[in-house]
Amino acid sequence: MQQSDLDGACGTHVLAMVLVIFHLAKASALHDMSRRKYGVAAQVWTAFQHTYFTGIHASEWVDLVNGLKLPMQLTIKHTVKENADGHAIDWLMKGDLVALAFASVKHQRTKHWALAVGIEGSAVNKTHQPDTILLLDPSAGEPSFTTYNARLRMPQTGPGSRRAMSHLQKPGDGGRRKPVTFLYEAHEWNAEAVYLLAAVRLRRLPSG
Repeated sequence: MQQSDLDGACGTHVLAMVLVIFHLAKASALHDMSRRKYGVAAQVWTAFQHTYFTGIHASEWVDLVNGLKLPMQLTIKHTVKENADGHAIDWLMKGDLVALAFASVKHQRTKHWALAVGIEGSAVNKTHQPDTILLLDPSAGEPSFTTYNARLRMPQTGPGSRRAMSHLQKPGDGGRRKPVTFLYEAHEWNAEAVYLLAAVRLRRLPSG
C-alpha cells in the first residue's frame, strides 16, 4: 500500500497492509475506503480520516485499531523506557508482524510508520545475531522479487552496532539503555539515521 507525496497517512497505510495480510479486508476495498459505506474498509476510513494529513502518534494508532473491534491483539512498547528496540527484535524473531513508528535523528520533526515483516542477521552455532529489520514501507517503491522494500540496519560500530543489538534480545531485563540508532535504507533515497518511537506487535486472533 503506497502513500502519496502529500498525505501523512503512513500509519493508515500500514494498518491497511496488516488487514490484507491477516485476510480481514480486501486490498481493492481498502484502495477505495473513502467511498465505502459499510465493511472493514469503511470502518477504517471513519476512524482514521482525521489523521490523513496530520499523521498519528503510536498510542492513538493502537486505540483506533482496538476501536475497530477486529480479531487482532496489539501490544505496544514505547522508546527506551519500555525497550521498544528489544521487544521489536524479539517479536520479529518469533515470527510476528510489528508496526514501527520511528523518527529521524537529524530532523526531529520527521516521523514515519512502516511494517516490519522479518529480520536478517547471522547465526553461529545456536547464537543468533540479528542486525537488520526488513520493512514494508508505504513511502518506498513497490517490492521487486523480495518480501520487503526498505530496511533498518545496524551500523557496525557505535550505539546502533551489532554489539548493542545483542543486548536487546533480553527485553525483560529492565536495564537502562540508550535508543539504538538504525540506518534506514531504501532504494529511493540516501540512508538516514533513525530511532524507534514505538513498536506494536500485531497478532491475528482465531475467528469466532
